[in-house]
Amino acid sequence: MLITGEFTVSGSGAALAALAARTEELSSVTALTEVTVSQDGAVDALFSPLTPFGRIPLRTRIRAEQANSEGAVLAVHAVRAQHAVDVRIHLTFSAEESGSRVTWSADLAVRGPAASVSQRVARQVAARTIGEVLESAAALA
Repeated sequence: MLITGEFTVSGSGAALAALAARTEELSSVTALTEVTVSQDGAVDALFSPLTPFGRIPLRTRIRAEQANSEGAVLAVHAVRAQHAVDVRIHLTFSAEESGSRVTWSADLAVRGPAASVSQRVARQVAARTIGEVLESAAALA
């Protein structure tokens, strides 16, 4: 499932890319708790997005595969019991007068019993949640 979005932040593309190395600050991002950084630089966290069924905590690993002043690629893997979510997020940073426009696309795959949830509900929850987390993280730049 492909989901897209965009937003504007005051930071530059270089400042946004630098967040890949400043992972310890991600504990201030909405919906992320128990944030730690593994030996390989990946972020491990408890991610609890708000869904129509309430908050659902997912053990999550976020890995920056690429990050530079023009954009970034993130790989996200989240699990809860027999449910799994994999997301590959492509971000593009474009300079604007007041900062940077961040355009993103996310390829989302839901596995396990959660995959039977209607595509519309999964799309809405994922689009809102991905957008909120990316905007909250970008505000740190």
